Amino acid sequence: MQNGQAYQRIFVVIIDSLGIGATADANHFESLGADTLGHLGEHFRMRLQLPTFQKLGLGNLHPTMGMPSLEKPTAAYGQMSPISMGLSDRESQWEMMGLATTAESDIFITGVPMEIATNFARKAKRPLLSNSLMNIQTALKDYGLEQLATGNLLLATASSSSVWLIAHEHTISVAELKKDCQILRKMLDDSPYTIENVNGLLFSGNQPGNFYPQELYKFPLAPSSSTVIDYLLKEGYAVKLIGKSTQFFDLARNEITGNNKESFVQLQELINKKFTGICMAEVGEIEQFGKARNPEGFGTELMRIDHELTKIIDKMQDDDLLIVTGNFGNDPTYPGEKHTREYVPLLITSPQIKQNISLGGRSFSDIGATILDNYDLGDKLPVGNSFLREFFSAYQ
Repeated sequence: MQNGQAYQRIFVVIIDSLGIGATADANHFESLGADTLGHLGEHFRMRLQLPTFQKLGLGNLHPTMGMPSLEKPTAAYGQMSPISMGLSDRESQWEMMGLATTAESDIFITGVPMEIATNFARKAKRPLLSNSLMNIQTALKDYGLEQLATGNLLLATASSSSVWLIAHEHTISVAELKKDCQILRKMLDDSPYTIENVNGLLFSGNQPGNFYPQELYKFPLAPSSSTVIDYLLKEGYAVKLIGKSTQFFDLARNEITGNNKESFVQLQELINKKFTGICMAEVGEIEQFGKARNPEGFGTELMRIDHELTKIIDKMQDDDLLIVTGNFGNDPTYPGEKHTREYVPLLITSPQIKQNISLGGRSFSDIGATILDNYDLGDKLPVGNSFLREFFSAYQ
């Protein structure tokens, strides 16, 4: 806006896995017929009560049993679709902040390339155990005892474009494990490969069958070019990151995630503070129910989130804007355990918005374009279309 920012603070709350139906390109992602919200409605029937989401217009985007459309939702509403090639939290949040990824991440199906693994072991000053694709349970079962006895680092890769460094809590300190993760992260960043996460895992126990994961530390891939976050920070605006969002944009490369309850506590604390800028929070705990194909758990957690959103909305100031959206689908009734390629809701409210405004179909990058437009930085981002003026034309 040419007359200074329209909103002092913008809160972006991303509800992990909240899909509202398969996208036009769903067949390329093994997601034909996926419909997270619709199938939740069928499972719960009248038990799925989402009054806050309904007031914001979710029922107008996707009417379900227990949540019909309203004549006048109290928000602007639309649906968004991604252009990024993958279905990860990182790719969706980067795209929302103006950086779409058009190349797929790499997966080390035969382990970390030998040259990288050898150089890493030398820099970490610890021999490596194994170096192959395996899940955590298998790694602890087959190599846990040897790791505990030798102190060597257990190296494993995953089909989710991740590399794991695993050690017993008695064989390595948290500080050293984090340092080793950072070493490997930099080596991978300097290589031709694109690996989404380097994860450090401490486990406990004293014998096979009694080994348990204890602490997890994540070091994700850094953005390859400037994002909305960078532009805002450069201009002196505040950027607050909560939940999973801390992994993808925090300049300190923090690995802290937290659960949904902690994320909403932080949101409520933050909304009582004064600042000019944005807060981006992904509440990601719900994802586990989608991957486990557990519709009961998914819907129950979504109803808890609905209740928590009410508390946030009630505390909003007149010059606040709240954007509620999703990142991808995770249909808990769909075959397999992968994320599903779906449209996600775009629900926007402010004490200034008094009537329903349909925003139609949008792209993820429109969120970033709108944020920059609000702070007179619209020329910084070459992608996305701001929808800020659509609100103002509705009530000015």
